[in-house]
Amino acid sequence: AFLRPYATAVGSPEIKITDLSIFKKRASYQINTELQAKFNELKAQYEELQHQASQTQLVYSATFNFEPIIGHTYHLYRKNAQENFLSILTPEECNFEHLGSFKLETNFMWKKLD
Repeated sequence: AFLRPYATAVGSPEIKITDLSIFKKRASYQINTELQAKFNELKAQYEELQHQASQTQLVYSATFNFEPIIGHTYHLYRKNAQENFLSILTPEECNFEHLGSFKLETNFMWKKLD
């Protein structure tokens, strides 16, 4: 006997086709919600990496005449409109515009402390 989507004899049980549209809509909504959450998480990580890269580039583009030591804190100042410099002097000890304090991480990226 072949399976048919309809009753083939008078005494056969009634065959009801299940409506799967509700299941499919719910599954689709759940998948979209999960994918959107993962996308937002990746987007936030990407934006954080961009921020770290720009901070690191800001420090590396500054002038400094010493080799920074990993784990130490240094201070970035604006010397004039086009030149920044990195110093060991704290903002209290220096009269230039303070742009921020940075710590050199083990991966040679600079982390802004304030």
